[in-house]
Amino acid sequence: MTSRQLVPALIIPFVAWRVYLRVRRNIGRQPFRPDRLKVSVGIFATIVLIFAATGLMYPPVLAALAGGLALSVPIALGGLKLTKFEDTPQGKFYTPNTALGIGISALFLGRIAYRFLVLYAVTDLQTPQAPQPFQSPLTFFLFGLSAGYFIAYQTGVLIRSHKPAA
Repeated sequence: MTSRQLVPALIIPFVAWRVYLRVRRNIGRQPFRPDRLKVSVGIFATIVLIFAATGLMYPPVLAALAGGLALSVPIALGGLKLTKFEDTPQGKFYTPNTALGIGISALFLGRIAYRFLVLYAVTDLQTPQAPQPFQSPLTFFLFGLSAGYFIAYQTGVLIRSHKPAA
């Protein structure tokens, strides 16, 4: 097995497993776990900062990331309005809007899948037509939209959890 075959063979199952976990967290009633939400917000924020640092060399990419982040906040606020919060004897729970969370994730994951297919199809990455992985404004926009949505949404869940359930 060549390295060209080995990399996708290792990455695709890992990405599929992470997607499964992310989708599972967007479906159905979720127990409120503040520590888990805080860690998730921290991880997403760190990844956004890494992407932003990478984009410093390419202003259009950085602008696209900022645009995705800016657009994600009102979407997350809308998602919070559609979220059902419960305070039961078993603890606090919330039920996120399934379609919104999965839709945002699907946009970004679809773009990543497309980028992998394009990169995999190119045999020599030094050719002029070879796509540069960190120079795509659309990829950065969709990443900003996805990461920003989850940062804003999970922060909103943390804030909302301090209020009594309706």
